[in-house]
Amino acid sequence: MLDEEMKEVLRRNICYFATSTNDGKPNVIPVGLVEPIDNSRILLVDVKMNKTRRNLEENDAVALAVTDFEKLRAYQFKGKAKVVTEGELLEKAKQILEKRMEIRKERLKRRIEIEDNPEIKKKLEEMAERKMRPKATIVIKVEEVYPCM
Repeated sequence: MLDEEMKEVLRRNICYFATSTNDGKPNVIPVGLVEPIDNSRILLVDVKMNKTRRNLEENDAVALAVTDFEKLRAYQFKGKAKVVTEGELLEKAKQILEKRMEIRKERLKRRIEIEDNPEIKKKLEEMAERKMRPKATIVIKVEEVYPCM
């Protein structure tokens, strides 16, 4: 179901993760810590998804949307999600977070070097030093894929 191009688009871009309550009240959040596990599952690292996790307790139906403007590709993935708080997948989430935080820090350092605005520069420096740890991982079992571009 997930081909290599889709997996790369998921890894390289900000995704938008949609959940809803049982009565249909939607919630959409941007997620940068996304990693396809295999051809039918996508892992999201939860560092601050309180509302999203509450929604998943009521309703496991989800959607994940992503756009890659460089490659002119966009997809929507629909399926069922579950929260994982221990074991191998949480360890994988920790590794993903660590690797992506190193990349993020390097990008922010380059941005800091060229930033003229002191307020923005200070904010970027704070972001570069911020530590995050995963609370859980959310695993989406993909049931449907729609190309959007």
